[in-house]
Amino acid sequence: MKPFTTIESLADGSLYLPAQLEGLDSFDSLDLLRGAEVTRCCIPAAQRSDLAWSVCLEFSSGYSLEITSSSTLVRGWDEYGTINLALAASAVNDVDQVGPSELVGFVVGQIRILRWQSNGILVDAGIEFRSKHGGEVFSAVAVDIPGAFSMSLPGDAPKNWQFPADEYARVDIQMRRL
Repeated sequence: MKPFTTIESLADGSLYLPAQLEGLDSFDSLDLLRGAEVTRCCIPAAQRSDLAWSVCLEFSSGYSLEITSSSTLVRGWDEYGTINLALAASAVNDVDQVGPSELVGFVVGQIRILRWQSNGILVDAGIEFRSKHGGEVFSAVAVDIPGAFSMSLPGDAPKNWQFPADEYARVDIQMRRL
């Protein structure tokens, strides 16, 4: 994926910085993960959950989801981080990787894109997973360090997000109709 997001102009004049997707036609394709259990979470050994540049989640459904972030300059020196999502039907390459055990056993119930909007700019800044029973939340959201994001694990409050947590709209992923 590119280290920046291509900026789209919306009909109302707003600028939209969309998430980059690989192996997904749209956000709705993430519905494949609904009901799946996280079996592994891999982060490069030199990184940590509150400041990461790459994480890969492996699911009981056989899919893996790689989460990264991009940083894009908008209007002078204003820089915004967007989330990148790559879905694959394969296992994680675990060379020199560690993973937080808090995610193992997490069953995905609901998936939301965390979208921030202000001053004519709309940014797909993160992703949020709610557990099957709604009590636990896992999120990965861009931070103010280029290309980095912060993961909030189940039981933890969001930390180090690019903007205050209450400024994000949560956009539900629609269930696909078969």
